[in-house]
Amino acid sequence: MSTGEEFDVVVVGGGPSGSTVASFVAMQGHRVLLLEKESFPRYQIGESLLPATVHGICGLLGVSEEIERAGFMRKHGGTFRWGSSPEPWSFAFAISPRMAGPTSHAYQVERMKFDDILLKHSRKLGVEVREECSVVEVTEDEERVRGLVYTDSTGARHTVGARFVVDASGNKSRIHREAGGDRIYSDFFRNIAIFGYFEGGKRLPAPRNGNIFCAAFDEGWFWYIPLSDRITSVGAVVSHEFADSVQGDPADALSRLIAKCPRIDDMLADAERITEGVYGQVRVRKDYSYSNSRYWRPGMVLVGDAACFVDPVFSSGVHLATYSALLAARSINTVLA
Repeated sequence: MSTGEEFDVVVVGGGPSGSTVASFVAMQGHRVLLLEKESFPRYQIGESLLPATVHGICGLLGVSEEIERAGFMRKHGGTFRWGSSPEPWSFAFAISPRMAGPTSHAYQVERMKFDDILLKHSRKLGVEVREECSVVEVTEDEERVRGLVYTDSTGARHTVGARFVVDASGNKSRIHREAGGDRIYSDFFRNIAIFGYFEGGKRLPAPRNGNIFCAAFDEGWFWYIPLSDRITSVGAVVSHEFADSVQGDPADALSRLIAKCPRIDDMLADAERITEGVYGQVRVRKDYSYSNSRYWRPGMVLVGDAACFVDPVFSSGVHLATYSALLAARSINTVLA
């Protein structure tokens, strides 16, 4: 086992919350190590963003222009088939068409590309990024967390010390309990999401063609996210009581749910589900709405999905992840100053 490395901050997880907190701390001249268990780029769900993320937080990071150049689908608002009216209704990020400005839009992003941009940007800012590294345990004494132990891609173990450990490793975090709390799941949002990707789906009329479309139906609701002119992310959120039917054959379950939602069924009338590559799998997520009873202890803080997540109907996931990272970074920078 190698020992002896010391950093001001060690961040666990290279998604948006991890790269954001690492970047903000590194921008103040502090030594930051970021450990990511996978090799980027990698797949992730959560593709519909908000303006406060892409123009606010990404602007503070200095990465907004690079994100704009990436060519992601522009999102000017959202469209819903929800409530008592049978007709869809929309909202726009702009106050009015005449008062739309350069920040009156967000993006629908392929997370493989978006997350990779943020992680590479953190490297440019001086963050030491090590991929294919898995955290084994947190090290501590009677007073506080002092660092962690991790294994690299060869299986070798390493111990690093840090004044602060940030858990940004998402909903599958293996160390969130080290903050001293428990994960409390929502009874109201005890849902299952089942989702896949389609080629050739319809688009809403411009300027709403880049909007997220959410449609309620008897069993729950659908998201319909245009990632490009040809590719669409489609997912159903249903009650936990449908768990057995969904997990038995996810692809068949998704097809059956689409048939029960007339609006989504019509949008996909001429589309084909993608069955190869990174988008070729129908995936299932369950019990994803939760909050930790404690977000920090001396020497350690949780950010992003490691700390909490709520129902995705308002596309808040990436924003809450990056905003919590901003708050954590500002607190850490204040202490390290």
